[in-house]
Parts: sequence; structure tokens; C-alpha cells
Amino acid sequence: MIKFFKSIFSGNGPEDKPAELQLKASSNGVSATYFSTMGKIQESISKLDFEGAARHVRENLRHIPNWVKESRKTYGSFDIRTIPALEQGGMILAMLGDDEGLSEMKGVVAGNPDLQPWMEEVEKHRKERQTFVDILRVVSERPGCKQTDMKELLGEKDGAQIANLLYHLEKAGKIERVKAGRTYNLFPPGSKEIPAPAPKRNVGSHGKDRTPPRLQEINISSLSYVPLPRSPLHWEEKQVARERAKVAEPEEAFEIRDADWKISLISKIPPSERPDPAFRQMHPTDAGLVMIDDLGKAEGLGRIEASALVYDRMGKPVVKKPLSHGVYRLGVHPCGRGLVAMSKDCILHAYDQDLNLLLETSLAMAPEIQAVRKRFEIGDDNLKNHIRCVSLSQDASRYFFTAVDEAWCVDIRGNGVWGVKLPVKEGWTQVSTPSSGFGTSADVEGALTLMNLSLPFTPEELKKRYRELAKQWHPDVNRDDSRAEEKMKSLNAAAEVLTGIDAGKLSNYIGSAYYREMSRSEFQAGGVKVTMTMGMQIGEIHASDWIYAAGFAANSNRVYLAGYSGRVVLVDENGKGIRVYDVGNVPRRIIDTGDFLYLLTDTRLYVLKNDALHALIDVFDAGDLILAQTGFGLLESKRFRWFREDGKYLGSVVAKEPIRRVYHSGEGMIVETRQKRAVVQGTPKWWE
Repeated sequence: MIKFFKSIFSGNGPEDKPAELQLKASSNGVSATYFSTMGKIQESISKLDFEGAARHVRENLRHIPNWVKESRKTYGSFDIRTIPALEQGGMILAMLGDDEGLSEMKGVVAGNPDLQPWMEEVEKHRKERQTFVDILRVVSERPGCKQTDMKELLGEKDGAQIANLLYHLEKAGKIERVKAGRTYNLFPPGSKEIPAPAPKRNVGSHGKDRTPPRLQEINISSLSYVPLPRSPLHWEEKQVARERAKVAEPEEAFEIRDADWKISLISKIPPSERPDPAFRQMHPTDAGLVMIDDLGKAEGLGRIEASALVYDRMGKPVVKKPLSHGVYRLGVHPCGRGLVAMSKDCILHAYDQDLNLLLETSLAMAPEIQAVRKRFEIGDDNLKNHIRCVSLSQDASRYFFTAVDEAWCVDIRGNGVWGVKLPVKEGWTQVSTPSSGFGTSADVEGALTLMNLSLPFTPEELKKRYRELAKQWHPDVNRDDSRAEEKMKSLNAAAEVLTGIDAGKLSNYIGSAYYREMSRSEFQAGGVKVTMTMGMQIGEIHASDWIYAAGFAANSNRVYLAGYSGRVVLVDENGKGIRVYDVGNVPRRIIDTGDFLYLLTDTRLYVLKNDALHALIDVFDAGDLILAQTGFGLLESKRFRWFREDGKYLGSVVAKEPIRRVYHSGEGMIVETRQKRAVVQGTPKWWE
């Protein structure tokens, strides 16, 4: 396969033909035709046009024998390992009941020795043909049956395969699946028994008419600076460290490591008390534990997009409720008693500790977000990707959200409090500034006439023409021309209209890029000192220091903002910069407990107090950071490590199965897997 693509895209030969012409010309077009029809299969599948995909599959089948023959002749062997028409294509033919196409497929494979490895695949599709028929029959006879029951109803053993076939039947519009907890109810399309979805709620912005506070760019150089040991990136981790981070499996269901704790009891959890795996996110708070079901699979809540489950400090369930929208971004204050979440359609909703709705507002309609969208030309589909962080203050009196490199704080009534922007990443220099004005059609026509240009024109043509006229009209060059200054002003105004760049920055105009990164290196060559300078030009959005993690501080309305550069900026309750911490790699969680500050990256946990580094813990994707009043834990899949609040390691509990929940009760520390519970005594109390 690699040889083939090299041959059609390498541009060999005296004419150096374009790749698409070489493709058509190569080997009488056999391979070109095969890959062309293969592309049509994938395109039809992406458009959910399965009838069209089936037609292209059958067309592709007719080209496979000659393609195999050509490949063997060209490369001496046929070592292809995947043929979409025989794999996904065969399942589509089976789903549509195309017996003629399946027979043709079998004939193609049986007639070519190089295709014998696919004979088992072909037979599987022939069996799938009947399974599809049986599924549709069962769903028709038993509308509303559960997907988890289909194995038994069909007499099949492979539940994963049944789920895959049901998925494709739904995509093809042959069945409808309605989420019901961790499974689905299955219906014929258009069935009257399908429950009506919840009506779409129209949510506006609770502050769309406000005038946002002025956006202030933080001056990093003016802040107190706290440099910290650099956090390594994923690809910089050494294999030795990875091996050291591996955990040996325990002989029993649970095992204590590195501590004199005792497991006083291991019991089987009653089915009614077992942790629901739908609640796959765990967030300790001052009141206990908040569990989040972000996929809407929790049992007993009907058709939902997401839900939350709250436990008290002793691990007893307090409240379980569906949330008003889905959960795409989430903020849970570790010292607070509520949460804030944003859905994929950028609806922000905040809840108190009993999951009562405090606030619901559309961030997409907020004036701050409207300005960001205009600044970066962000479309509706991509807006959710640009809003990275949401957070609710400890007392739930205000919230903030971030978009690209901006952060905006709003009080619970919808009044803007402050807005700040992080400076561009280090190494980037702004060489042009977007103009705040714009020109009418007449202004554009006048500017083109003045600069002797016409549509269409390229940035390079505009840049060249601007420099030519600037040399002719600049007052410093034409001191005898009394109109030179006015001419230059007119030229700058015309160029500003045509480029959208502020006239004051036009002397540095470099076309479509707004930022430049320069690197300088020096070396000796033949006894001569050589200086080499290199630069790269990019747009503003790529030079921006995106805010990837953020959170309110404890016991105050101060906020931490962590940029992609690895700089963590602390601002006060009015948005004024106080301090910057530099870890060299973006944190994914920032927690201020009032006594200690925890900065967690993918590879390292920093523990600070009063800006002094107390502990540096290698985590290597060690999972969630669990905070309590007297210490903290690092929860991995099958290990829970507990530390004193200053970072001193105290011991671990290792489990055979994935750990679902950890908390501290009157009995001791409780560690639960899906079916088993361990009571660990001798551990420090989590709460005083």
C-alpha cells in the first residue's frame, strides 16, 4: 500500500504531472478505479446512504480481481491486509438483504487464491444476513424490547456483535433505539409506542443586553513570578519511569501497600448498593461526593442527557437527579457545595448541593462570547470546543467561563464583573493588529482605484503594491511634495480597508499572518561566526495562550487561569493579576484549599503553600485527585494512594478490579469496586 501511494504521489517523470493525473495514467487506471470506487463507498456511508454504498460495493467487487493481479505484477506479492468492500461492504449488503451481491462477493473471493484470508469474513456476512432478518422480526413482534435481552431472544452468544448490528440498523433507519439507563429499548421506525422526547427548551442569556466589562490583557512581567520544576510532557517520559509506575496485581481482592493499615472487612455489595457505572466521574466536595453520569445512562431516570448523584461525607446517598442539559464541560468546587456544567450547545447551568437549579443561560448568546466569535470567526458547530472551562465560586455568588485566551466573570444575576486575556505564548511577536473599523463597498472600490488594483487580488499583490506606493509617496522620501503627507494618509486608509489591519501596524504588514515567531542561533563555519535567524508566521488563534484549566480559589473569589504555555495566573476578585506560577506544561486541574495549592498535570502533581513547593509527585496519568480536609488521594484504575495535605505519602490500597468509589466513614476508609467493598482501618480521618 505504501509503495502504491508513493508511486502515484511522488511526481516523477519529465513532466512532473499532478498527482491526480498520475493516478489516472498509472497502469491503465486499474488501481485508480479501484480506489476511486472505494472512496465512493466511504463517502456514501458517511452520508448514511447505504443503498448508494451497496451499489459502490458491488462495483468495487468487479475491480478487485484486476487490482490484485496488478498489485502482484507491480510489487511481486499481494500483502494488503484490509479490503473495505469485503469487510464493511459485506455487512452493508447483508443488512440490505442483497443476496445477489453476497453471492458475487463469495465468487470473487473463492476465485482468487490471494483473497482466501477473506473467505471467513464472507461467510460471516452470509450469517449476518439472517441475523439482521431475525433482529427486525423480534423488534417488530416485541416493540420496546431491551437491547440487553437480544442475545437471549435471538439465541446468539456474541452480544458485542449484536450491538454492532443494531447500531448499523439504527443508522440505516430500520430500527429506533431509545436510551433506557445503561441499555436501549428497540422499536420499529415510526412506532406509536416510542416515548415522546422531552420538549426542546429555549434558553436565553440572562445577561445578553449588558455591556461587558473592559477586557484587560494581563501583563505577566509585572506579576510576582513563581518558577517551578518543569512538568515533563507525555512523550518526554522515560520508559523506566513508566515501568516504575506500574502496579503489581494483588493476590486478594484488596491489598494494603506501604502502610500498617488493616483491612477489617471485605464484603459483597448488595445489588441495590452497588456503584452505578453510569456515574463515571467522581468529584469530592466539602459536603461529600458528587458523581456525574455524563452520558445519560443512569437507571431509573428515564430519557435523560446527564444526571448527578450526591453522597454525604459518610458515603450515604443524598440525592440523585437528572440534569437539565448534557455535560460537556464541568466545574465542581472542591470546597464548595454545588456544580456548574455546560452542554454541547453551550447552555450553562448551575446547581446547589441538592441539585436544585440556580442558573440557566446560553453562553452562545452572551455578549462576551459574541465578541470572541467575531474575533476568531468561530462557527456554531465549533463554539463548544473554544469554551474550555466553566467554574462556580465557593459561595455560588458568581461564575466564570473561558473562551480561547479570555476569561469572563459574571455574578449570579447576570452582571459582568471582569474580563481578562492572557498574553500570547512566549516567542511570538505581534506584527499586525486587526482594524476595529470596516469599509463600505464604495470604500473598497475607492481603495482599489487609489492603489491601482482590481479584484481578485492576493495578499502578496497588495503588499507589493503598498510598498511601491509608500516609497513614492512617503513624506521622508518626497520632501518637496507638499501633498506627500496627505497621499500617505490616503494610502494607509486604503490599505487598512483592504487588509483589515490597523494603519499603525501596516509598516510591518506581512500578508495574512498576525504573529511571527523568531529563533536565532549562532555557529562557527570555517572560522567565521555565522548567525542564523528563522521565523514562522501564524494567525492569532494559534499564537494565543488558550486557557485549558481554571478554578476559583477557596474562601475567596480569586481565580486561577492556566494557559497552554504552562503559566498559571492568579487574579483577584476584580480580575487584577497577582501572581504567575510556571510549570512548563498545562495543568488539567487546579485546586486551592485555602491552606495548600495543588497543580496537577498529566505527569506531575505540585503541592504548594504560601508559594513554597512542599512536594513534587510523579503521577504518570495517575487518575483523579481526591481532596479531603486532612489530605488528598490519587485514584488510578486499581490503586488509591493517600497523602498528607503537604504531600507526604502515607500508603496505598490496591484492588484486583477497577475501583469505583472511595470515601471515609465512621468505620474507616471505604474502597469499592463494582461488586466488593473493603473497610480499611488505621487510615487518617478525612474530616475533622
